[in-house]
Amino acid sequence: MGRIGVLGAGLAGLSAAIKLAEAGEHITVFEARDRPGGRVWSETLETPNGCYVIERGAEFVLDGYISMRRLLSQFGLSLVDTGMSYYVREPGDMPGITCDDIIRTGREALKLASSSDLQGTAEALLAELPGDPELVDALRARIEISTAVSASEVTAKSLHHIASFEPKPSWRVAGGNQRLPDAMAGALGSVVRYGETVRAVENISDGGVLVTTDAGTSVFDAVIVALPLAVIRDPHVALPTNEARSAALGHVLQGHAAKLHLPLETQPPTSAVMSVEGRYWTWTATDESGVVPVLNAFMGSPSAITRANLSQYPAEWVAKARALRADLTIPQDASALTTVWSEDPLAGGAYAAHAPGATAVGTALLEKPVGDVFWAGEYSEPEFVGLMEGAIRSGERAAGRVIQRLQTNSRNSDSERTKA
Repeated sequence: MGRIGVLGAGLAGLSAAIKLAEAGEHITVFEARDRPGGRVWSETLETPNGCYVIERGAEFVLDGYISMRRLLSQFGLSLVDTGMSYYVREPGDMPGITCDDIIRTGREALKLASSSDLQGTAEALLAELPGDPELVDALRARIEISTAVSASEVTAKSLHHIASFEPKPSWRVAGGNQRLPDAMAGALGSVVRYGETVRAVENISDGGVLVTTDAGTSVFDAVIVALPLAVIRDPHVALPTNEARSAALGHVLQGHAAKLHLPLETQPPTSAVMSVEGRYWTWTATDESGVVPVLNAFMGSPSAITRANLSQYPAEWVAKARALRADLTIPQDASALTTVWSEDPLAGGAYAAHAPGATAVGTALLEKPVGDVFWAGEYSEPEFVGLMEGAIRSGERAAGRVIQRLQTNSRNSDSERTKA
């Protein structure tokens, strides 16, 4: 049995810890927050019709989430259809342009990109599209909102998943997405240590890893670093690296996003409406009780958040959302809940995206161990980058690598004893 440290109790860290625990390894999970889940964060919002669960962080369970569905089944949790599609958003501030126009243009962009194997930026792809500049900008807005970065930086491959244009269904965890990390942490029990911020991770010359937190130091046979991308890049957190890993990280973009929740006086129909100018979209969706009387909004890209001046005047976004969604009855004294992930010191931003130059080989380097330090996170996932599914898959891969390393070390030790 090995002693394994897991840094971070988000979905990546918890997925790794669960797999290691099932393999019989002795694990310790360090989490700086007072709760599990990281950027998965469910809370409740009071409305004139009662209290409802909202997602301040990761929200939509999308097509292809095989690993997440397996974990939900394992812990006795279920999904509820949102009654709308994450991928379908009507432009609410561009008369004459419809969601179907954006979908059609998005499909044309993907077809155009097929000859270049989607190697360039999304912006370079947009520049090749003929037609109405306003329609192209609507497509640009769709990409920037969903990827949480500028179209001039993100790879055109983002159109395949996070900024897809196929009208597929979307789901949430019944009772809130927070229920999954809560269940996983509950199964792990006291090995999850909350309120411990990691300060340094160091490979020991004769094997093992020294972890320093603000509560002390611990030595492990191996460590899985499942911290957010911005924390990994924080110069105040000392982590081992090498030239190849640093080069691969150069092709990963930190996304920036914010969310807004407003109570509604009456139960609305489901909907999804986008502001092209503001680079945000709004939606109303169902939970297990029916359509939730809450207007949700998500703003993506650093430039949009800067223009909206969310840090100083969040009320401006509320006013614009009211104007965009004049079809909904929002109480005049409604208390808005705003979450700006860039301002969260334990996250430093939202999810990641890949820049041009990111390759399968380079992405694999993001998870290649440095000594006895292994890596996991949604930023390192080649297919589901930035998504809950990507975090889970990455965590489980890291756990598999640790188990393989421990088994190899055990066989080598047995062989040495036999020779002696």
